Amino acid sequence: MIFFKNLFLLCVVVLLSGCAGTYRTYAEMFELAFTPATDAALPFSELTNTNPDYLYVRLGEQPRAVMGLLFIEQAQYKWTSANNVVLVTEQGRIVRSLGLPNDLLHTSNRIADPIKAKRFDDFEWTRQLDWSAGEFGYTVTSTFTEQTGETLTFFGQQIKVKKVIETLRYDNPSSYLRFDGLWQNVFWFDETSGKLLQSQQQLAPGTPAYEIVFISEVARQLRQSGVQIAGDAI
Repeated sequence: MIFFKNLFLLCVVVLLSGCAGTYRTYAEMFELAFTPATDAALPFSELTNTNPDYLYVRLGEQPRAVMGLLFIEQAQYKWTSANNVVLVTEQGRIVRSLGLPNDLLHTSNRIADPIKAKRFDDFEWTRQLDWSAGEFGYTVTSTFTEQTGETLTFFGQQIKVKKVIETLRYDNPSSYLRFDGLWQNVFWFDETSGKLLQSQQQLAPGTPAYEIVFISEVARQLRQSGVQIAGDAI
């Protein structure tokens, strides 16, 4: 059974990545539950530079789960769970998914995403999105605002962060009757390093948001700061 699950995951990765430009692969297949009964958590000692990267992911009101990084190609990070959901991120933004009820199939104009350049003042970003539920080429426009002076707490340590609020506007006539043409994503960046530590992202209007903690990056930032954290801390 494990063999067939691993074979399926490898096929998923190949389908998403193609055959060229592979920067990093992991032979180990992750037994990571996407919908656990309680919030999943990894001890600090598990988040080392020698281990693959991990995310904490919470969809709506569901318990928090762990996803593991399987593959990197052309700056796209491909994360997977034990039930074969795949999220593809660029600089922390989800740009594609596989295995969800309404998958995000395509995001255009990704090079202009302000999340990549970390320039947000008076910036407007327009792209086209495709969703598997039957909406293709729909235009979404985002504006951004910044807030400073906030903190996030991980492993008992406070980290100063910059909070970026993205307001998204869905202007196209919809295939469905809807009243949710405006929503928000939120991104929290380490104030010192500029690394993205946490985000809240909604992949389509009217759908639950994903709360994502880049927990391996959090651990790296804490190590670099020199703080002492017990290996079993979660």
